[in-house]
Amino acid sequence: MWYFISLLSGFFFATADAVSKKVSRKIPAVVLAWIREAYALPFLLPILLFIETPALDKTFWLAIIFLVLMDMLTTFLYMRAIQIAPLSLTIPYLGLTPIFLLIIPKLFIGETLSLLGIIGVVLVSIGTYTLQIDRAKHGFWQPWLAIFKNRGSLYMLIVAFCYAFTSTLGKVAIQHSSPLFFTVLYFVLLTVGFLPIILWISRGDYRVMVRYPRAYFGIGISMAIMAASHFIAISMIQVAYMISIKRLSLLFAILYGWILFKETNIRERILGGVIIIAGAACIAFA
Repeated sequence: MWYFISLLSGFFFATADAVSKKVSRKIPAVVLAWIREAYALPFLLPILLFIETPALDKTFWLAIIFLVLMDMLTTFLYMRAIQIAPLSLTIPYLGLTPIFLLIIPKLFIGETLSLLGIIGVVLVSIGTYTLQIDRAKHGFWQPWLAIFKNRGSLYMLIVAFCYAFTSTLGKVAIQHSSPLFFTVLYFVLLTVGFLPIILWISRGDYRVMVRYPRAYFGIGISMAIMAASHFIAISMIQVAYMISIKRLSLLFAILYGWILFKETNIRERILGGVIIIAGAACIAFA
């Protein structure tokens, strides 16, 4: 069951990204980040009527405070990445998160990687290279160097790294509350956190917050389904397993980029995405 719930989360994550990309040229990235949280609330808040409010301890509040602060940064970078670069060249870098989920704990506690984990890291590296293999004609290292030359790719690389921490913090917060209660409160806090920034940059012109209601609510309902299924799945299985399956969203995103935005080099990016997913699967079961 956790597998299908994780896959559902990944599909709606990619759908929210595609709709976000569609309106990203018309509004600032930080406004788009707020929309992804605020417009999910009408679909999430009713959940509170059907669930019990859990007892919340100090660990929960510490975890969620750090989580919200980190996710405000990552959500902004995420929106900025898809705003300035193709979906098929940014979203796949989220496939690097399982590497960070595997390597970071190993570095902190001094364990060695398993053979399967090493294979996974190698596969993800090859997949990352394949995403921009068209640049290899300019030199062997260019596909990897392109990550740092393309700001969209670089921003998404930072997001993937941060997600290794936020996924773990989210698991801690859920363990000290409940999946659905945490989901709703998390979106409320992110909405409130972004609001002062939105009010400041809009300089009194708040129409940007309601300018494209159909697209905004499309993003909102996709994010609501994504978040609810994400935290339900992550409460059922280890973080690395869940995130690895959810990262199938990168294939959905590549297809959205091809179908909706006529992005090029899709064969290379699908191949790179498949290799990344294979590597992530190895890491998940390492």
